[in-house]
Amino acid sequence: MDQREEFYNRLERVSRPSQGVLHRMGPSQTRTHGRNQHLKEMLARHRAQGVHGASAMEPRLKLTQVLCYLLAFAMGGLAAVIARWLRFQLSDGVISVSADLDLALDVIFAIVIAFILREAVSLSAVKHMGAQFAGILLAMVTMHNVVHEMPDVFSRLFSPQWVAHVTDTTEPGTLSFRGHSYPI
Repeated sequence: MDQREEFYNRLERVSRPSQGVLHRMGPSQTRTHGRNQHLKEMLARHRAQGVHGASAMEPRLKLTQVLCYLLAFAMGGLAAVIARWLRFQLSDGVISVSADLDLALDVIFAIVIAFILREAVSLSAVKHMGAQFAGILLAMVTMHNVVHEMPDVFSRLFSPQWVAHVTDTTEPGTLSFRGHSYPI
C-alpha cells in the first residue's frame, strides 16, 4: 500500500504545471507552434507597452526597406553590365547580328549574375526580385548612352572595336530595345 500511495504522489507532482514555464501544449500543438505563439504574445505586449518605441522604429524600417530596393535595383544594373562584359569575353569580341538573340542572352546572363550577387549580400529573393529585374532591363536599354558618354572607359573594359560598333549603331539619348532606338 505504501508503494502505491508513493507512486500516486509522484504522478501528482509530475502532472502539476511548474512555475515559470510556458503553458502546456496540447496534443495538436507542436513545440514550434508553441514557440511562435509565445513570440506573438511577446510582440503584442511590446507594441502595447510603448507607442513611442513603435513609432520611432517605423521610419528606420521604411528607410531600410527603401535602401534594400535601391540596392537591388543597382545590383540589377550592375549584373547587366557584368553580363555584357562576360558575353563579350566569352565570344572573343564577335559582334552578333541578331538583336533578339543578343537581348535574350544578355538577360539570361544578367539574371544568373543577379542571383549570384543577391546571394552574396543575402538579399531577400522574393521581395527584391522585381527591383533587380527592373535594374537589369533599364541597364540593358540605356547602357549605350553611357558608352556614348564614356567611350574611353568602355574601350578599356571591352574593346575599341566594340565601342565603335555601339556608337555607330545607336544614337545617344535613346532607349535601345531589340535593335530599335526610341527617343527619351
